[in-house]
Amino acid sequence: MATRSRLDPLVIAQLGNLHLRARRILDGLYSGAHINRNRGSSKEFSQHRPYNPGDDPKSLDWKIFGRTDRLVVKQYEEETNMISLLLMDDSASMTFSAEGRLSKWEYAKSLAAAFTYLLLSQGDAVGVVSRETLLPPRSQWAHLDPCLRTLDAIKPGGVWTPDNILKKFPLPFRKKSFIVVFSDLMAEPDEMISTLRALHARKNEVMVFQILDPAERDLSFHGPVIFEDAETGEKIRTEPDVIRETYQKYLKARLNIFSQAFRGYGMDYVVLTTDAPFDKGLGMYLSWRGVSL
Repeated sequence: MATRSRLDPLVIAQLGNLHLRARRILDGLYSGAHINRNRGSSKEFSQHRPYNPGDDPKSLDWKIFGRTDRLVVKQYEEETNMISLLLMDDSASMTFSAEGRLSKWEYAKSLAAAFTYLLLSQGDAVGVVSRETLLPPRSQWAHLDPCLRTLDAIKPGGVWTPDNILKKFPLPFRKKSFIVVFSDLMAEPDEMISTLRALHARKNEVMVFQILDPAERDLSFHGPVIFEDAETGEKIRTEPDVIRETYQKYLKARLNIFSQAFRGYGMDYVVLTTDAPFDKGLGMYLSWRGVSL
């Protein structure tokens, strides 16, 4: 039997606790990482945060290490160099899973938790927004637990589009921000693209993770099947073996629309399936921030 990677989604899911999932993902990812951080020069002390590989040893608080045997880094006000918002698609379609895999929502939630941990450890402010939830961005390390509790409390259901969410919860930012979208992008492409393009046009950095189950990508069902739209309840009876080739061409064309639009506007875009190790998504972000793995 093949040995599963410690970043395998099913291995991570067995941990249950979202805090442990995030910590395990980062522990696995940081092995061998070399981080290049650009920090401010302010001398106004803000807080301590846990030491991460790549931090300048000069920033370690040796007095706390001597008292507690814990490595922590002294952080200053100007080191909070980015405001981040995790835009979570909590529509009903995100509950889909097949063949014992994590649902798209559980995968997105775990990845978002790791992002939260990582962003806060870098001194960035993090907030979470979904259909019914807005947790404003904060940079204090104590904000980790509220972020993870918020992610855990979100219950997918109904219909989600970034336009509707951002109309309900206007962005609470006064400067350039980093917006991370976790979605299966099942809504109308033109609407999704238009909204995210508008965010990017306001000088925000936008990174889009499209999360799919492999069964959605491959249509790996056999025999007559009744498919039900999780958001509208509409049902259709069909035979996947008959329509598979046409479906895969349709999906490829849809993904190309998103890829060309997002990347053409300068946004980062990656498709993840729920069987992909979590380092694929986080690795893209770390490369963007100047980290070599």
